[in-house]
Amino acid sequence: MRSLARAALSAFRVSMRLRVISPWAYLNWLVFPVLFAAVGLYVLSTPGAASSHVVYGVLGGGLIGYWSVAYLDGGNGIQDERWNGTLEQIFATPTPLWVILLGKICGGLLFGLLAFLPTAAFAYFGFHAVLPALDAGRFVISLGVLTLSFFCIALTLTPLFALWRWAFSMLNGFELGVYVLCGFMFPVAILAPWAQGVAGVLGPTWAVRALYASTLSEGPHDYASWWLATIGLSLAYLAGAYFLYSLVERRARMSGQLAMV
Repeated sequence: MRSLARAALSAFRVSMRLRVISPWAYLNWLVFPVLFAAVGLYVLSTPGAASSHVVYGVLGGGLIGYWSVAYLDGGNGIQDERWNGTLEQIFATPTPLWVILLGKICGGLLFGLLAFLPTAAFAYFGFHAVLPALDAGRFVISLGVLTLSFFCIALTLTPLFALWRWAFSMLNGFELGVYVLCGFMFPVAILAPWAQGVAGVLGPTWAVRALYASTLSEGPHDYASWWLATIGLSLAYLAGAYFLYSLVERRARMSGQLAMV
């Protein structure tokens, strides 16, 4: 167990060092979130706008940046190894593949949290927008539950990048879909009924709902149900991840390669 922990920690350290020198990493957690926040605040900060609407502009850009880094981290980590011709070597090491990816994804989550800093600063200094009423305890718990959901989704989807070359292009659309379906910048309630049904099976939807509710004093807030829904769906994703990683292992044993399958 200690050796696995050391391997995950080493993968975490390497991934963090690579992000510090990667221009693309700064686009994901700094530039893109601020652009989304600027558009959202411009639209939502009109005179007479409800404070509940402004909250989506303050936090929405940070959520988008956080999701982008967390979601793309695992997939791009596999893609980079494939393009560098090192994916098979990593898979052949005594350390399980999921342990290495665990370290990479945790690095992405930590880096993704930084996206809230520039968006919150931009909202305050550029639009004088702040969170109207913040329940700090429930906000922190909701953010932690959301982090768990992002982690489980990233860990579950990552094997797809090792199984199929078309997964990168296909799952890019999923990134944008989550912006809409999980209500990052507007309430899920305004979506069509069928879209709300799809949003209900996505764990981040419930955690984001709790996150925004912790910034508003009005309205009934069923935090426990929202947190439990997110945790339950996240655990279901992990169960699916177990079978996907087993499939990757069987595919590698059958073909003897992963980089060109």
